[in-house]
Amino acid sequence: MLAISTPPNQKKILALLTLPLLFTTEVSAGEELVMDEVTVVATGHKRAISETPYTVRFLDEDEIQLRLQPKSFADALDAVPGVMLQKTGHGMTSPYLRGVTSQRTVLMVDGFRLNNSFLREGPNQYWNTVDTFFFSNAEVLMGPASLLYGSDAIGGAVNALSTPLTRGKAGQGTQWQDGYGLLRWSSAEQSFSEHIEGEVSVSDRLGLRVGLTRQDFGELKTGSNEANPNTNYEQWGANISGRYWLDQDNSIYFGYDHFDQDDVNRVHRTVDHVDFRGTSTIGGTGDRARIYDHDRRAIFVRYEKRNGDSWLEELDLGFYYQYMKEKYSRLRSNGTDWDRYETRIGTVGMNLRLLTPSAWGAWTYGLDWSRDYADAWHDRTFPSAPTRHYDQGVIGDNARYDLIGIYLQNEYAFNSHWEMILGARYTYADMRIGEVNLGDNAYNGISGRITGDWDALTSSARLLFRPRGDNSLTTFVGVSQGFRAPNLSDVSRDDEFGGGTELPTANLDPEYFTTFEAGIKNSESWGSWDLTAYYTDIKDRIARLKNGGTATKRNLDDGYITGIDLDLTLKLNRDFSLFGSLSWQEGREESYRDREITNGKATRPIAKMMPVTGQAGIRYAPNHDQYWGEFYVDMAGSQDKLADAEKTDNRFPPGGTPHYTAYNLRGGYQISDQTALAVSLENITDLRYRIHGSGVNEPGRNLVVTLKRTF
Repeated sequence: MLAISTPPNQKKILALLTLPLLFTTEVSAGEELVMDEVTVVATGHKRAISETPYTVRFLDEDEIQLRLQPKSFADALDAVPGVMLQKTGHGMTSPYLRGVTSQRTVLMVDGFRLNNSFLREGPNQYWNTVDTFFFSNAEVLMGPASLLYGSDAIGGAVNALSTPLTRGKAGQGTQWQDGYGLLRWSSAEQSFSEHIEGEVSVSDRLGLRVGLTRQDFGELKTGSNEANPNTNYEQWGANISGRYWLDQDNSIYFGYDHFDQDDVNRVHRTVDHVDFRGTSTIGGTGDRARIYDHDRRAIFVRYEKRNGDSWLEELDLGFYYQYMKEKYSRLRSNGTDWDRYETRIGTVGMNLRLLTPSAWGAWTYGLDWSRDYADAWHDRTFPSAPTRHYDQGVIGDNARYDLIGIYLQNEYAFNSHWEMILGARYTYADMRIGEVNLGDNAYNGISGRITGDWDALTSSARLLFRPRGDNSLTTFVGVSQGFRAPNLSDVSRDDEFGGGTELPTANLDPEYFTTFEAGIKNSESWGSWDLTAYYTDIKDRIARLKNGGTATKRNLDDGYITGIDLDLTLKLNRDFSLFGSLSWQEGREESYRDREITNGKATRPIAKMMPVTGQAGIRYAPNHDQYWGEFYVDMAGSQDKLADAEKTDNRFPPGGTPHYTAYNLRGGYQISDQTALAVSLENITDLRYRIHGSGVNEPGRNLVVTLKRTF
């Protein structure tokens, strides 16, 4: 059994200074404040974004569906500064939040975790299994969120939300509340999406919302009208949410979520790879196909209490079950030999959150628990030999993983100017894997068991300052710790790596993170802006390495990620406004030259660091809101600071990913009270470009049309 681990002593790092107050314009009575959205994701209960000492964004239904018009939920996060959308393939978007993705970020769906212990290092495609039409609102918390959302919320936490349900009128039986149908068409994606949903209520007790989605994507056309063979796929979703009101302040929320994705091909590792500035000459395998199918289902129920008049103001008690199945089929270069992998993860979990007001501030506290059950296997089918079956699949078979957390947070306002948020979390992880390949290659049949358990106590502190005594101008500083225990993928993954096979590794320690952060938010009648700087100190990051050519894993010693995010809106007059964002990021760690332990240690860039990235645009939106339009430019600098792993990966052009500037138009027209039309012309110049780390280029000149009809 692996030893219990606790956080090592952190090196002393100077905290970031509070950023200067660049604007001090007074707000007159009746003037509009722009930043008035409310968030829950940052502190666990409702709080205005402008007074939240975190970097938070809220994307509502209209912004996602009629302004951004993304093909998937993950793609909607392109609107958030500091997020990089890496795309291994068409239909495989993996958002990077502050330099990390997948197992170091947390995605929730209506408040319940999608993450499980199967999520691997690097870009994953599982955020694409959330229906962007049904879960059409998003709360995005950038930076450490481990206090409330668990050990793996290092880069941030995202909550995908369905539309809130309406309480009907008493004594009036079944009542129709609202519904809509939506059609989305894209020329470069050669895609067509259909969604319909509706809501009914029964008296003032029960509300139900049902949604259905189908999306069909053809072969992608990238810049210069370049064809991308075998990038077509399809997906569909079916969703139900409901609320039963016990009384005005007590209710039971429940739902079912099902999403299925078929025939997503990872073409950059196949003969269908399309060269981008020399990528075809690096790391190609010549496989005929690498196809993924995903099936995710979840059912949940949560009791919610609000507006309590005693020691308990709010209470949430929820239970959920999630089933995730991944089928991965690899057709080798001879066109006859197949490797077929299947992984099934069942997760049961619960979470409890309570909010208690007191003379010493508001106390938020609770506990959460989840248990993953994993089954995995691998079949090799060669025409010249009988099919061989292996209990070891992509991860070990017959596995269980428990994750338990207990947390406490206090929000204390000293006066109208100063407020502090302090909290701590205890995390315990326990792992049992029954069948693991322990040999020196994937097929020698040597198997064994791996067990381990880890725990840690982490904390967070935030200080908020309101110079004017209101939320028109706020500054904050904070320091937060994060802890991530090795998961099933870290310990037992058996997959390709470094020209060979990545073998299970039992002797891994947890990862530790400490993030220092400072920010300023300003909202006036003329617009709004916010600026955040951060520094994340990394200890013992788990990395894939080689030892004399043999694949292994090891904890690295030191590393860091630092960056700055800026978001700005400026109103020119009643009809026109300017908007823009800018993000800079850098990360380095102490690793080994060419990832080979025998070469000795060296300081190396961290993989997939976002280059300098920005957006600038002008928006025309008359006050009557019948129509609107935007012209905007997406820009990114070149990224030539490559990690050693990126120099032998054919997703990265030799010398790095080049810079780009893409020009875009979008607008909308409210045809009637029930009908809205949105149109985008993306990549007007048909530029051939790629987001850093992606295995496929961005769409070429792309006309996207969305029609939404309410009823």
